[in-house]
Amino acid sequence: MQNIMILGASYSLVPLIRAAKRLGCHTIATSIPGDYPGFSVADESCFCDITKPEEVLAAARSYGIDGVATCCMDVGLRSQGYVASALGLPGPNWEGVQICTDKSRMKQAFQKERVNTAAYIKVYGRDDLERACETLRFPVMLKAVDQMGGRGISRCDTKEALYAAYPATMAATGKEYCIVEEFLTGTVFGVEAMVEQGAPAYFLPVGDELHRKNPFFLMGHWTPCVELLPYEAKIREQIERVIRTYGVVNSPMNFDMILSDGEIYVIEATMRAGATCLPELVGLHFGVDYYEMLIRLCLGERVSPYFGCPRDERVPVIVKQLEAATAGIVEEVVPGTEVGGDLVDLSFNIQKGDAVRPMESGRDRIGQVIVKGDTMESCEALLASVLERIQVKVKDGD
Repeated sequence: MQNIMILGASYSLVPLIRAAKRLGCHTIATSIPGDYPGFSVADESCFCDITKPEEVLAAARSYGIDGVATCCMDVGLRSQGYVASALGLPGPNWEGVQICTDKSRMKQAFQKERVNTAAYIKVYGRDDLERACETLRFPVMLKAVDQMGGRGISRCDTKEALYAAYPATMAATGKEYCIVEEFLTGTVFGVEAMVEQGAPAYFLPVGDELHRKNPFFLMGHWTPCVELLPYEAKIREQIERVIRTYGVVNSPMNFDMILSDGEIYVIEATMRAGATCLPELVGLHFGVDYYEMLIRLCLGERVSPYFGCPRDERVPVIVKQLEAATAGIVEEVVPGTEVGGDLVDLSFNIQKGDAVRPMESGRDRIGQVIVKGDTMESCEALLASVLERIQVKVKDGD
């Protein structure tokens, strides 16, 4: 039996743990102590700080692991790369994760390898902010380099807005610098991929539904994204350049991209599977269990044969995060529709007595819905019907 160390024990890691168990692996949920559901699902619990690579490596050696995996979050990614590289295991490489978990290093590496990306400036203080104002075109994005999920990120339309947002960005980061980059206009989309022996085993462009806050954040995804079909060669070219930039051999990858004036630009790229139900979307679309693919990849198994489904046999899918219409205390949640058939999932992460509010970031989500169908139109109709029937009754929290 192979020992798999799963970095993280929150709800987003539970499907990965279960997939490893289905494949006959002995699972070790690894996290700081806490009331995390992954601990009760895994075969064994390992209490350590997954943000500390040396600590995780010592634990991995003590368990004699055969693979290390995580997904959907950056928290354990550096430790995964460190452990995989130190023990000679398949997975993200240490140099690559150091680049992709620091947006400044990422942008510098992209420019070196001629990855299409927005112009940027690294900022240590007010002098660099002034230089950014003189050099870059507004609007711009101000970004903490070591955060995810929109933390420490703001769109700034003017010099005054940039200076006003700067203190909050620096308060959100553990680094002494941030970046300012030009805001590209166009069609924002995502790409999920797996790299096997240094080449894409598959890649899948997905449409992004964005919540128009500042900064915007993801509300959902859909596939197929037919408007991107004419650009797949250009998308592949940028993916392959990022693979070379990071030195990826075997790893899942998640990309944020934009189609702007007929060209493909990479906003960010990381060496893990995406969040917001992307593993479920990819799995349904190709007819595979994507969490099992993540485990197979970290054990060095070939995964490319699983993604050979012809394009006309792939399944249209929409995934969507749910939000509360008003702020208050939950009195009752009425789904209104039973899961089954083309309604793959309708679930909530709230219960009676919880405080909710309209979404300010992805952390305010109250649940998720996943639908599939024969056509994108049938998916859209089913999603609309499901959303109409959901009732989340709240009372004033004062």
